[in-house]
Amino acid sequence: MSRYDALTEHLLRASEPIVRLTFDELDSIVGGLPDSAKKYGAWWANNRSSQAHSRAWLDAGRRASLDFRDRVATFTLDPTATEPQSESEELVEAQGLLSGFVESSISLERDLEDHLVAHLGALEPGLTLVGRQASTDVGRVDILARSASGETVVIELKVGEARDSAIGQIARYIGWFARTESRTPRGILVAASFSEPVKYGAAALPSLRLVTYKVSFAFDDVSL
Repeated sequence: MSRYDALTEHLLRASEPIVRLTFDELDSIVGGLPDSAKKYGAWWANNRSSQAHSRAWLDAGRRASLDFRDRVATFTLDPTATEPQSESEELVEAQGLLSGFVESSISLERDLEDHLVAHLGALEPGLTLVGRQASTDVGRVDILARSASGETVVIELKVGEARDSAIGQIARYIGWFARTESRTPRGILVAASFSEPVKYGAAALPSLRLVTYKVSFAFDDVSL
């Protein structure tokens, strides 16, 4: 028996065509949503075959949609929800989800890069821009900067949590500049978070700094 069966039962008992449940209410019903459910729209895809948890609402004849800002899931009655998807429909949905995720990730990384370039001093006082997407023999550096004391500073950005590969990537850039310049460069790896294994890897590179970012939103009225 799946813990999501409780959600199926809850939705089957509801007579309203639209049921809205907050993340807190869902936590209570299923015994705690995973973190991925609260961060990624792909978790809420109405895909029966590849996502076992989605059967909870599909078996109740409903389709899910999300409002991450208000932390609310909406389950709407749909007579076709209980019907199995064809392979082509599943493929189209999966491709759409992947495309949307990749596009949003690229867009966010570009926005982060734009913001950092415009505010290098907030990352480290005295930093000046040398170039962005700078080509080297071992890859492209997101942002290449110069410190107040004249050191080359390699800056790499990662959307979300940095993976082990990020350490190897920036170490490669640091090593390349160390060979081509007379001074050993420094590195700054910027990400939303760092796992403990990544921190251990970074500790082996004395010239590397780890920096986390936080995304904040501002809202303005639109002129009509």
